[in-house]
Amino acid sequence: MPNFSYQARDHSGQISTGTLVADSIAEAGRLIRGEGKFIVKLAESRSGAASASTDVPMKHHYRNIKRDEVIHFSHQMSVMIDTGVTLGEALDSISDQTTNEHFKAVLADVNSQVQAGQAFSVALESHSKVFPNLMISLLKASEASGTMGQMLERISAYLTKERNTLKSVRGAMIYPIVMMIMAFSVTIFLLAFVLPRFSKIFANRGAALPMPTRLLLGISDFLVNYWYVPTGLVVLLIGTVIYLRTQAWGRKFLDGIKLNMPLLGNMFRQLYITRATRTMGTMIAAGVPMLDMISITRDVTRNSHFEELWDDVDSQLREGVQLSTALFESPLIPGPVSRMIHSGEKAGRLGMVMEKIAEFTEHDFDEAVKRTTEFIEPAMVGFMGALIGFVAISLLLPIFSVGRVMAGG
Repeated sequence: MPNFSYQARDHSGQISTGTLVADSIAEAGRLIRGEGKFIVKLAESRSGAASASTDVPMKHHYRNIKRDEVIHFSHQMSVMIDTGVTLGEALDSISDQTTNEHFKAVLADVNSQVQAGQAFSVALESHSKVFPNLMISLLKASEASGTMGQMLERISAYLTKERNTLKSVRGAMIYPIVMMIMAFSVTIFLLAFVLPRFSKIFANRGAALPMPTRLLLGISDFLVNYWYVPTGLVVLLIGTVIYLRTQAWGRKFLDGIKLNMPLLGNMFRQLYITRATRTMGTMIAAGVPMLDMISITRDVTRNSHFEELWDDVDSQLREGVQLSTALFESPLIPGPVSRMIHSGEKAGRLGMVMEKIAEFTEHDFDEAVKRTTEFIEPAMVGFMGALIGFVAISLLLPIFSVGRVMAGG
C-alpha cells in the first residue's frame, strides 16, 4: 500500500505532520479526520525521482486544456451544486462526460483531493495552470459564505466575457497581419522570380527604361544576389523582440510602444482598463478582500505599465489611501472612471458601481475595436493595392513602349 504524508491541525490549532499507510488518498483522509484533525495538506509520498516523473505528464495535460473547457466546467458545476448534487458527485459526473482526456486527468486529481478532505479551491489551486487565480480566489470567498453555486455561475460569466474580449482583439489584429503577409509575399514573389525574367529582356537598355522600372529591377537584383541581408535583418528583428520580452526594461519599452501606437494604442489601453474593471467588479461583489483583488487585477492586465500602476495602488491602500485617490494620480486610468469609483466609495456601494463601470468600459472597448477595424480594413486594402499596383505598373510601362525600348531609343 502507498505511503501518504500529511500536515494537519488539531482542535487547539497546533500543526502536526506525519506519514501513514492507506489503500488510497481518500482512505488516508478518513483516517486523519477520524483522529479529530483538520487536514491542511495531504499527498502520496514519492521519492524525488518519482515526483519529477509524475510532474511531466501533468504539465503535458495543462498544455492541452483550453479555456472553453474551464468555462463549461464552471457552468456545469454551478447547475449541479445549485440543484443539490454533492461536490464529489458533480466532479465525477463532469469527469465522465468530458471527452478531453487531459482535462479528465486533472478533474480526477481534483476529485481525489476533495475526497481526501481538501477544500475545492485548494484542490483547484494545485492546478493553477488550468484554473485562473481569480477563479480560485472567488471560490475561497464562496466557501466561507456558502454561495459556491452562484459564484461558479459568476465565474463562468466572467471567463466568457474575458474570452470574447480576447477574440475581439485577435479579430482586429488578424486581418491586417494576414493582409500584410499576403502583400509582402506577392511582392517578394514578383521581385525574386518574375522580374529577373524581364531583366533579361531589358538587358543593356537600362537608360531607356522608366525610373520606376529601373528602381524595381535594382531591388529585384539585390534580393536575388543578396537575399541573406534582408533575411538576416528579419531574424535579427525577431531575436531582438524576443530578447526584449525577457528583460524587465525591454518589456516595459515594448509595452509602452503598444500603448502609444497610432489607433491600436487606444484599443490596447481600453482592453487593459476593461479587464481591470471587470475583475474588480466581480471580486468586490463576491466579498474578496481589497488587497487580494488588486493583486489579481495586476496579473490579468499583462502590461508592465499597468502592473506598476497596481503595485503603486497596492502600496497606497496599505497606507490607508482610498482606491479612487490612488487611481486619480495615474494617467492610465480615465478621469470619469476614477470619479465613478470615488462616488461608489462615498456611497458605500463600490461593488455595484464597479460592475456598472465594467459595463461602461466594455462598451468603450467594443467601440475602440470597431473603429480600429473600420479604419484598418480600407487602409490595408489601399496599401496592398498601392504596393502591388506599383510593381505591376513598373512592369507594364516598358511594355507599352516596347518598340522604342528594344530599339534602344
